[in-house]
Amino acid sequence: MNVGKFCGVVLAAACYIIPSLADAAPIESIRSSISPARVRLVLDSKEAINYKAEKDGKELIVEMPDSTAKKQQPVVKDPFIKKVKLEPEGKKGSKLQITLAKDCQYKIYQLKGPDRLVIDIFRINIIKESKQLAKGVTYTYLQDELNGKQIQGYLLSVDKKADYELRPFSAAGSYNGRGYVSKRAAQLGLLAAVNASYFDSDGWVIGVVKDRGEIYAMDAAPHSGYVSDGKNRAIVKDIAYTGTVKLPGSKTLTLKGMNRARIAEDLVLYNEYYATSTRTNQFGREIKLRNGRVIAVSTAGNMSIEPGTQVISGHGANAAALAGVRVGDRVSVSETLGSEAADKARVVIGGGPLLLEDGRVNVRSREENIAADIARGRAPRTAIGVKKDGTLLVLVVDGRNSASSGLTLEELAQYFLRLGARDAVNFDGGGSSVMVVNKSIVNKPSDGRERAVSIGAGLFPRY
Repeated sequence: MNVGKFCGVVLAAACYIIPSLADAAPIESIRSSISPARVRLVLDSKEAINYKAEKDGKELIVEMPDSTAKKQQPVVKDPFIKKVKLEPEGKKGSKLQITLAKDCQYKIYQLKGPDRLVIDIFRINIIKESKQLAKGVTYTYLQDELNGKQIQGYLLSVDKKADYELRPFSAAGSYNGRGYVSKRAAQLGLLAAVNASYFDSDGWVIGVVKDRGEIYAMDAAPHSGYVSDGKNRAIVKDIAYTGTVKLPGSKTLTLKGMNRARIAEDLVLYNEYYATSTRTNQFGREIKLRNGRVIAVSTAGNMSIEPGTQVISGHGANAAALAGVRVGDRVSVSETLGSEAADKARVVIGGGPLLLEDGRVNVRSREENIAADIARGRAPRTAIGVKKDGTLLVLVVDGRNSASSGLTLEELAQYFLRLGARDAVNFDGGGSSVMVVNKSIVNKPSDGRERAVSIGAGLFPRY
């Protein structure tokens, strides 16, 4: 959709006439507020206001045939507004005349509780430029306003019948370390991609990551995430990994990590997606499994990992517990994500906090123990939403620059409501926020360049 067409949509919405609810709605007052991205006029009333708006260049006329008002000419202390005049018209009608310093876009809408008519006059051009990337996949550039502040957003919309599905991938090429989303997306031939789960300075993934039914990264703390079984998409809260290792003799150990460095008193599970070896030192014990049977035991560290194998690496008391395991023994690994939907899913991408739940704002920063630098303040954001019809919304919003203020988590939730989402979850943001479309970065990362991250989420051909 081009800019001109979008402006037409805005103006058409503004001219919508609400059915008459009363013979006369008295306008009690007219108020104004000024923000960087818009000037807002509010007409207070005890009843809904009928209106018809017409704009001619720098003149905006709002006729209210069933609303009574006293003549008023409030002063709006803003150079964008030259004059505001409200006066009676006819026996029971009123007219609002707004004279602007220059031509601009506007929006008029009703609010209830109490009833009031709101007129937003935008300092910026509201832009919505869309292009189809593939059947059922649309990319949209957004220049918009939220709570009086200018934002720039980048939106991927993927309907349920699209030939593409969102899946996680390692930006580093294996599930440890860090790499660049743009480079890895190009290597994989992805239609589009964004950054996804959190990570630490060593590149350890913080969050559950699952693809094609196999778990690649874990998080024992309950967090929200995106879940898909290949047909249905959902945002699920309280996803938390629990893994156990059952040794011969019914002894059971609890896994503390997956595909990350082993630390003191640790028990870590490695698979082929980590690296070609565990990269551990000799101060532990490791057993290698294939199809649930031990095929190798080592105390040398840095055990090799071949396709189709798993390595369990223990240190301290966990190493001692593995001492009795021999080649040929049966050892079983059990894993659950604490959610039936997540356990059955082919794809899980952990993030947090939850933003929307069943069409209402529910930002669960405290419940998910989200760090203060993420939970508070305005920042660039990456997030995912799902509409009632199953359409997937992948959003990146710039921040920390003059063209885009960024969003708080509450504002991010509000914006997803504006986009039509029913459920939504936050991903890593700040300097990590990046969107790649057709091998090119479309947003403006706040570091001035793309940041190396651990996990990306990309549009792959549907499997």
